[in-house]
Amino acid sequence: MTNRRRFLANVLGLGALGLLASPFAAATQTAPNPRRFMSARADAQGRFFATVFDDEGRVYADVRMPTRGHGSAVAPSGREAVMFSRRPGDFLLVIDPADGRLLTRVTAAPGRFFDGHGCFVAGRLYVTETLAETGDGLIGVYDPQDAYRRIGEFSSGGLDPHDIRVVGERTLVVANGGILTHPDAPRVKLNLDTMDPSLAYLDAVDGSLVAQLRLPPSMHQSSIRHLAVARDGTVAVAMQYEGPSTARVPLVALHRPGTMRLETLALPEPLLVSLRNYCGSAAVDATGRVLGVSSPRGGLMLFWDVQDGRLLGSTELRDGCGIAAAGDEGTFLLTSGLGGVHRHHAGDAGMSAIDRSLFTDSRWDNHLLTL
Repeated sequence: MTNRRRFLANVLGLGALGLLASPFAAATQTAPNPRRFMSARADAQGRFFATVFDDEGRVYADVRMPTRGHGSAVAPSGREAVMFSRRPGDFLLVIDPADGRLLTRVTAAPGRFFDGHGCFVAGRLYVTETLAETGDGLIGVYDPQDAYRRIGEFSSGGLDPHDIRVVGERTLVVANGGILTHPDAPRVKLNLDTMDPSLAYLDAVDGSLVAQLRLPPSMHQSSIRHLAVARDGTVAVAMQYEGPSTARVPLVALHRPGTMRLETLALPEPLLVSLRNYCGSAAVDATGRVLGVSSPRGGLMLFWDVQDGRLLGSTELRDGCGIAAAGDEGTFLLTSGLGGVHRHHAGDAGMSAIDRSLFTDSRWDNHLLTL
């Protein structure tokens, strides 16, 4: 069977309920209570750490990093976790999330830099990377059984690959943001007029492109940044708009199994304006049925029912970006770049803070992972 036909049968096909074979989901289901989380943070002295903690305030790992971290990933066994450096990154750290031991540090391959995210599937670690000379997107392949030695690479299907997840047994889904940058000026965007963001599905074994979805041409400046995978195989997309600041465009979309289009989710005008054209992270709850998306620039967290695309509510959190499933249906843990870790239910108006000085005194980075 060809890669594309396998994709259509296994990922886009009807009845995809059993196909969310994500290492994130597996680790969540087997994790003992209290639930553990991983995130990057900075302390009051400006030092950077990869931190593992639980929802009762206990800290299990607090590993010093040379610069800011970004996303993280956990191995299917739950015994190893990876923290990726912020784009353009030059390192990733592998730690034992139970006791904080640094197991290994991997340096970016020559001429490449890390883009902040990765995932485990089929016995390998797959990492979003960029070829510095051209800006082409890559997926680096690493072998966890051989000290995370880099054993290969293949095209991400576009420029600026950022988030990456797995659906089915061997299919990667990649958020190609479409922005051209250069490591000499990494925050300068060089091609805003010709951006080409896409959601690419790749075969993890041979790297072939099996499907690619794009937004309408009028939305070509909507950079696809972050992903979450729902219980039924729906892929949620969180975007950042790079066009005129006065424009108001959808920032969240869904790719549902059995379709070949991105379905944008509407928001009431006041909420859409408040987001300031920027979404920072995405997660689904423990049931895989409720989607949460953060907007740190807007100071808002938004929640949807994945099945019908219905907005369930929102809550305010200044500079809130990290979001992860936290146990019961519709319950999430939220972190802020201004300090604080909070528990929130999608149907409630407020949230409760976890009272611990490490949490309130830390500047939490963009992402939070349920281990």
